[in-house]
Amino acid sequence: MADVAEAAGVSRATVSRVLTRDPAVVEATAAAVREVIERLGYRPNRAAQALMGASRTLGVIFGEPPGRASALLLRGINEVATSAGYTLAVAIATDSDGEELRRGLNTMVEQSAAAVMVLPSTRLNAEVLAAADVPFPIISTTDLGPGSPCSVAALDELGAVDVVMEHLLEIGRTRILHIGARPETLVSRFRWDGWKARVDDADFFEMAEEWTARAGYEALHRAVARGARPDAVFAATDEMALGAMHAAAELGLRVPEDLAVAGFGGLPITEFFGPGLTSVATALHERGALAVEECVRRLAEPDRPPSYRLVAGELVVRRSTVAARSSHQVGAGRGDVHGVVGGVL
Repeated sequence: MADVAEAAGVSRATVSRVLTRDPAVVEATAAAVREVIERLGYRPNRAAQALMGASRTLGVIFGEPPGRASALLLRGINEVATSAGYTLAVAIATDSDGEELRRGLNTMVEQSAAAVMVLPSTRLNAEVLAAADVPFPIISTTDLGPGSPCSVAALDELGAVDVVMEHLLEIGRTRILHIGARPETLVSRFRWDGWKARVDDADFFEMAEEWTARAGYEALHRAVARGARPDAVFAATDEMALGAMHAAAELGLRVPEDLAVAGFGGLPITEFFGPGLTSVATALHERGALAVEECVRRLAEPDRPPSYRLVAGELVVRRSTVAARSSHQVGAGRGDVHGVVGGVL
């Protein structure tokens, strides 16, 4: 890369931005750099092979604001990376147009990351990953589908949603309100698709702008105000589900007698709010560990094709839906499911 930068009369950072197709680079400059790349026969894969023997840094780019879920995922990544002798470089890319993700990839190039794990929040960001020409393997911790251009170590989202919906239907709930958020995000789309496959009733959908408890609280109030009378709520996140339970109390709806409520995320704190929230534990620690394992495998075998590995979660049933407590494995049987979170709460 240094030879390309010198021949083109630009910095290494500019070369890396050209490789990641950063639109902020002036087209004339990008064309000049591409001409030098072609003339010198520079190929990022060869640079990657050089990095594999030297760099002990793994990159992590989060595609959503850091929160409790992100912290648990990062913990799993850090534990396995440290035991394998790697340090972490972390960047945040929360924009919807891919600019921050491009900059994050550029930063990882400049920091000589051996491999990079990315949690892309939007479909557009997934397209940025597909177009990126960088000297390291990329592992996505969000399901991009079996045709993904990079390796996938992710939760079986659709399988998880299907088990939540099956549980609500089994306990006799038929008017299931889905409180979703930011439909352009990948995980929101998965959760909306899974709900729609079982209900497909626009009267029982409320979109929120954020993933917060307040958003869930306001969404249930809006649904009831416009005449929807749900007998269950499936919220896209645990926080939104907790907000919906608070709204239910204000509306005079008993949980679970009048309104069953289920969330998504399996955050430990949800056991201690209200009657205890039924939720999908999303195997955050296991997914983080699996992502690092995939990094190490790709570095050891640079010519191996991207892998597609899904992690099964667990539906933890608490009193927000039924009185008895139990757990169900989530996601088995769809794609290459890697594992199941065990245990009963």
